[in-house]
Amino acid sequence: MKDILADIEKRSIEKKKTVVLPETNDARVIEAAERIVEKESSKLIFISENEKLEKYFSDHPSIQFMSWNRETDKELCIELILSNLRHKSISVSEAENMLSDPLIYAGALVALNRADAAVAGSVATTASVIRSGLYTVGVKPNSKLVSSIFLMSLTNGKTISYSDCAVVPYPDSQQLASIAIDAGNSHHILTGEIPKIAFLSFSTKGSAKHEKVDLVRKAVEIANSKSPGWIIDGELQFDTAYVPEIASKKAPDSPIGGSANVFIFPNLDAGNIAYKITERVAGARATGPILQGFNKPYLDLSRGCSTADIVSSIHVASVLSDSA
Repeated sequence: MKDILADIEKRSIEKKKTVVLPETNDARVIEAAERIVEKESSKLIFISENEKLEKYFSDHPSIQFMSWNRETDKELCIELILSNLRHKSISVSEAENMLSDPLIYAGALVALNRADAAVAGSVATTASVIRSGLYTVGVKPNSKLVSSIFLMSLTNGKTISYSDCAVVPYPDSQQLASIAIDAGNSHHILTGEIPKIAFLSFSTKGSAKHEKVDLVRKAVEIANSKSPGWIIDGELQFDTAYVPEIASKKAPDSPIGGSANVFIFPNLDAGNIAYKITERVAGARATGPILQGFNKPYLDLSRGCSTADIVSSIHVASVLSDSA
């Protein structure tokens, strides 16, 4: 079985995409940039006015330094914010003030095609990263919301995806269907595998009756109607979705047949708990949360992330940008 992160890194090196890093006051980000430069896996834009830092990287043409104060096309950036936030009726001066935030300016550079993706969150909160993405790159027309996946690299060599484990607390049926479709696309882009999407529940095919089961069942109907030809099924308990022998007994007509690789959790409680148990008890390697649903990649980091995590997120953002 292939090492998924090594494969994503290789693809990033081939693509040489440009990724914006707005949190250049974080030593982990600087160290990650050094590793990216060494691997020549991406071009980088630093949002910074630090002359010492700029001098430090002066011999590396793959790193460009930009700041709002140096912006030559401020009008375009301001127009972007005014357009995206027209429902808020903000003023030009308010838009300009917002763009002085490195996270929002980073998103503007991506939205205006000066970069392919942005990565932030080693210092900022997830809420700040998502808000910056919403104000700039925006949500895809066919997505209902921003959500996330985790790539779970299992000890048996398989890579599966969990969604949503980090963003949407209690999605309704429409939102859950949107999360599933985005998760299937993300899994396919990052792993190359055909997604087999299982909507999880405490019930398998009507074994229990509850309004929460009905919500999941409705989401399955919506997802199937929007993605005909995809392999989607539910509601399923995890063992039925993952173990062929159990699937043959509990859901013999399921098109997944116990071989799901994308698992859709009914709420954030279940998803967040599951990924942490899989990571800590089963020894899986968790990569994420990888934000999805944006028009272009704007990835979030944990504030407790390592340098290696930042490097991986830059590679993931580079690969995802090809589908944007």
